[in-house]
Amino acid sequence: MFYSDWVLALTLPPITSVFILGVICGALALLILGLLLFVAFTPMEKISRYESENATSWEERKQKASTLISTVRAPMVSALTFSSQCCTLGFSVALHTIRFGFSIGTLLIIGSTHLTSHIPRANATVRFIAEVVGYAEMITVSVVSLNSTLTHVGLQTTLQALHLGEHMSIPGILSLLTSTGFWGSFSHSTLNALSETKDLFANEVSPLTKELNLLKLNEAIKRAKETELKDEAKRDEERLLDSSMSSTPPLTAKEQKNLTLHIRFSLGTYGEKGLKFLGILPYGSATNNNEAFLRLTNIQSSLDIISTDFEGSLYSPGYVLSVDRDSKSIILAVRGTIWPHDFLTDLICVDESLEGGGSAHSGMWKSALNLTEKVKSTIYNLLSRKKYEDYKLTLTGHSLGAGVAALIVYIWSHPERYPNLSLPSSMLKNLHCYGYGCPAILTSDLANSLTNKVTSVLIGNDMVPRFSLRSFREMRDRVLNELVGSRGEGEEEEYTTSVNMPVLLPAGKIVWIDDSSEDNHVFYREPKDFDTMNMCSCSFEAHMPQNYFLKMNEKVEKGFYASTSDDTLEERRSPTFFG
Repeated sequence: MFYSDWVLALTLPPITSVFILGVICGALALLILGLLLFVAFTPMEKISRYESENATSWEERKQKASTLISTVRAPMVSALTFSSQCCTLGFSVALHTIRFGFSIGTLLIIGSTHLTSHIPRANATVRFIAEVVGYAEMITVSVVSLNSTLTHVGLQTTLQALHLGEHMSIPGILSLLTSTGFWGSFSHSTLNALSETKDLFANEVSPLTKELNLLKLNEAIKRAKETELKDEAKRDEERLLDSSMSSTPPLTAKEQKNLTLHIRFSLGTYGEKGLKFLGILPYGSATNNNEAFLRLTNIQSSLDIISTDFEGSLYSPGYVLSVDRDSKSIILAVRGTIWPHDFLTDLICVDESLEGGGSAHSGMWKSALNLTEKVKSTIYNLLSRKKYEDYKLTLTGHSLGAGVAALIVYIWSHPERYPNLSLPSSMLKNLHCYGYGCPAILTSDLANSLTNKVTSVLIGNDMVPRFSLRSFREMRDRVLNELVGSRGEGEEEEYTTSVNMPVLLPAGKIVWIDDSSEDNHVFYREPKDFDTMNMCSCSFEAHMPQNYFLKMNEKVEKGFYASTSDDTLEERRSPTFFG
């Protein structure tokens, strides 16, 4: 890539000239087309206040505009085609040139860090400059890529409109372009996901808009919160009387070790810039994604990172497949939500029926299927090697990653239902998943069936494990019922739209950290305890990856809890930058 950037950079002057010429041609063509459409569709009274009785009618003006556009269609198509090709070439060269320039700058800065290694202050300054350059590259490339996409969309949309003009009227073309939106900028699956999200949002929010009165809505929300507080207090009293909560045994040393180890692998998938932005890694500690992952997990060799995809795509989250020789594990770490396509995956939260009964979070289920297909052969080849025959297979992840990892364990636990995605049973005898902030992904029976294979760590009032389409509707219906009750118009039918919906819950054995207590006490909980989302108590801040990292490492510093077994807690090597 470096040498190809260098070659393209040498051809920059002539290509830049062609690029500018193409932009000028495209701009002129778009300007002419815009003027024609303006003349055709601007109401006559806006153009002139003094028109005679024999002025050209609206239909005649449209006909003349259509005839004029038909006359100039051929040269305009040629100009726009030329402009599109020039812009494609120009933006491609621009991106390669930008990357080339930043590559040179990064190499010089890295060299400077070695030269200044004996001068701490100068070395720190150089490392800070390296961080600034890295973020400048990311922002510049993103802006140029966005401009390239918008330019491509504009030119291609206009070209398609001109082609359609041979078969459709101008109003018909405009209606079609309005309905299709950004033509060609999204893949078919992304367009489908956007459409599903739009429909879902419209269905869930439309009842609120029908009752919308800001003052009444605010009062209804206050009353709904008061009701929630009373219900929450009642549930707290029930929990105190529940022996399963009060007599929870401390975590074993083995569980402590595994939970504090795998949080590092799960968060390592966020990449170099993500980890620095979240405050998990200090600036200047790593220069690329692999180095950041090694730094956080303390894996000794980059050769132990087998496969990576830090960006991912729709229904295919980022991941890192690595070998941890200390714990003798093959670890598949799945990244949480960070890119726009990850948010789309999260929002496709309708329930999807599974073979054998039960339901799953639709977006995450599709992601689990895709990721399993992507990594299955690599994992099989690894575990088939003699040196890895006694290694265990472990999955981990935070947020979206925790949900997808747990669903992959479900898939591998049912080879009879998913034979094309399964692994030999001998490779899965020690299969386990450690999830952090696992979303609501499975119905109750399926969530509980993974108790022996999935451990989910949840902190306090983390909103994500409690959020599902059903829990959102219950919260929405509480507000709607308060609004309906405030009318005083006699008996009104209550909103109960969530009654027949399946309840999705976080999967496996739940290790709940009570962050409201001074010592952050830990309890085992059941998935059913997380079936309700309240406006008063739920917090998205508790779900942030740095919060999970902080809480888990606080437990390491304080010794976690006394073990109830004879296992000894082995000390995991800690990075020099942490506590």
